[in-house]
Amino acid sequence: MDYSLTRYEQEVVINFNAAEDLADVYTSNPSWINKMDKLVEQNPEQFRMIEVGKLGGKIISKRYLFPKRFVSIRSKDRNMTEEQKQKAAERLRQNRF
Repeated sequence: MDYSLTRYEQEVVINFNAAEDLADVYTSNPSWINKMDKLVEQNPEQFRMIEVGKLGGKIISKRYLFPKRFVSIRSKDRNMTEEQKQKAAERLRQNRF
């Protein structure tokens, strides 16, 4: 995909309310579009792409719907030491097979 938006214009807007079970995500950020497209592909029962925004024939944004229970906010950064990173990487390698 070729995006012609500036980094400032590449936004992500997550919208939901207390009365409904679905969250609506609008994004013009290429990383988020790729992430959300993968979720739609891997789990179409839960994630749907509902709108494509184009400018001059180029896709510049998309909108998605999914259950709002998947929206999460983290309050802590994980600052890991090199040793912790190596141990985590080793656990990941062991669990892949």
